[in-house]
Amino acid sequence: MKISELFYSIQGEGKRTGSPSFFIRTNHCNLRCKFPGGNLCDTPYTSWYPDDNKNLGEIEISEILDEYRKYNCGDIVISGGEPTMYASELTQLCKELKNINKDLIITIETNGTYSGDFVDHIDLLSISPKLSSSVPYKTAHEKMHQKNRINADVLRKFNALKENCKIDIQWKFVFNSEDDVSEIKELMDLVGFKNKDVYLMPEGITSEDLNKNRSGAIEACMKNQFNYTDRLHILVWGNTRGK
Repeated sequence: MKISELFYSIQGEGKRTGSPSFFIRTNHCNLRCKFPGGNLCDTPYTSWYPDDNKNLGEIEISEILDEYRKYNCGDIVISGGEPTMYASELTQLCKELKNINKDLIITIETNGTYSGDFVDHIDLLSISPKLSSSVPYKTAHEKMHQKNRINADVLRKFNALKENCKIDIQWKFVFNSEDDVSEIKELMDLVGFKNKDVYLMPEGITSEDLNKNRSGAIEACMKNQFNYTDRLHILVWGNTRGK
């Protein structure tokens, strides 16, 4: 698999915040994000600059498993980039991780544009659909990424798994303004997921950013009965690789 980094830390976002976790960060993404304040996504080395020489590159699944065994923790987070771009390899990886420890909690973090059999071997699907506030306006990627950021068919397929108790799902959105909430509600009507499964996260890659956007995100959660999630790893370490 094309891997950016492998590391041990704590989960900083969503319903499993605070859980000691082994992170498998894949390299490359099918989308590019740039937010109104000028920030790119928090891992631009996997999306905007996937050829960064600090990225690990092609890694055998057996090597990933060996690295996990050094920590043998109860949570695995497979993130990116966009890990579901490698659907076949991702399925194999999840199966082999479960063979090591059947009680593992495996979370896949995805933008929700690809599906695959990996859903049969994980515990939590963390879906972060990319709203229009993340379109990289005034860049070479603007036109390409104004369309096809949302794959409604895939999202409905995932939501059906949740409704049939096949998998747990959290819908995690970057919050910039009330405009994001309106778009989230439109997506809820289109796909069918519920308020109780929505998490709003303030946009930001520094403590200062988060402090500026936190109160608006919390107020939106209270108004709409969404869940709030912070970005604990950024508050502790800043936007640092391997944390």
